[in-house]
Amino acid sequence: MKNKLRHIIKSCLPHGYIVNRKRNRFLDDYDTWKRSGNSNITFDSHCIFDSFVTIDGYGCSGSSAIMDLLREYDTCTVWASKPAYASNTESMNGGIYGEFDLCRHTGGLLYIEHMMKEEAWVNDFWADDAVKNFIQTTYYSDIYQNYPSTRPLFFTFFEHITDQRIKCSIPQLNVWQHRFTGLNDIFTLKKMSKTEYHELCRHFLYSLFNMLFADKISGKTLVLDHIFGDCGDDMSRFEPYLPNIKRIIVTRDVRAVYVHACQNNTEWLAHDSVEAFVKWERKMHYRSKHESDNNTLELQFEDIMLNYDREVAKVEQFLGFTSQHHTAKKTYLNPEISKSNVFSWRDDKLYATDCDRIKELIPEYCYD
Repeated sequence: MKNKLRHIIKSCLPHGYIVNRKRNRFLDDYDTWKRSGNSNITFDSHCIFDSFVTIDGYGCSGSSAIMDLLREYDTCTVWASKPAYASNTESMNGGIYGEFDLCRHTGGLLYIEHMMKEEAWVNDFWADDAVKNFIQTTYYSDIYQNYPSTRPLFFTFFEHITDQRIKCSIPQLNVWQHRFTGLNDIFTLKKMSKTEYHELCRHFLYSLFNMLFADKISGKTLVLDHIFGDCGDDMSRFEPYLPNIKRIIVTRDVRAVYVHACQNNTEWLAHDSVEAFVKWERKMHYRSKHESDNNTLELQFEDIMLNYDREVAKVEQFLGFTSQHHTAKKTYLNPEISKSNVFSWRDDKLYATDCDRIKELIPEYCYD
């Protein structure tokens, strides 16, 4: 009875019931799939989409406005955050929306590429951590959780990048990083050339998009939310993953971002002090400029609302669209409504002094 009571108590503690409930089950799912006998998967070498667009911002900078704008074009299929007007139960593109994290996050495709460099490949700790981070990113992604039909694609990619799996019943090697996840096995990475890896990733992504949008495609250009965000601005680095990809970056008066962060206590935005916020924004905006890059367009949120026709024309020229493609104009993005947000930060006098200080420190990121 005493042992039974102890077991019940332990199951209710954070490292008992809660951790077990949230434990990563990727390897269990993978093993079940392998035993099913239906594990012969070949990735697609062609995609139902002809081109790709990634919409990036700097944190609450208004990139969703461009998402909503591109929903209005019959040439686009948009995979992005659902529009502001949609209810929690209303779906866009059959319920497929949200930031696309499988490339940019730790454990994502770009991360794995970095870890496949010689120094990482020969380091058992780094290689093991790379595979386990891929498993983590995959398992907790919205795609894996909400679209079980895609899981064989993830399992196949996992097999392609993993050279060896040593089964263990207790945590090994990177014990502190993964001690509560159930990822006890040890993994090594396969060695492959960058060209081979890029082809693998490209065909994996093609297969994923082809499956998700097989009956939901509404245009031959797929628009994605932050697919390569936070990974620099060198588009030549991303093209081997998705050829014909273009990037639209949306900036916004950082004073609006600061007031928004303070009013909503947006914890991931540094706003405990003006100095902390300025340091954060400088870091977010730091990037290498590529003057000859014809695949990147930078837009200002305020200009989109105040000079709508001019900015829309820029987007159309950049993407090779015409006004005839804009078949649902102002259905999702209506500047007459949204422009009220342009200078709304001025209305909160509580942060007036802070905003003046921000203007002094980083005037280049303010809109006047």
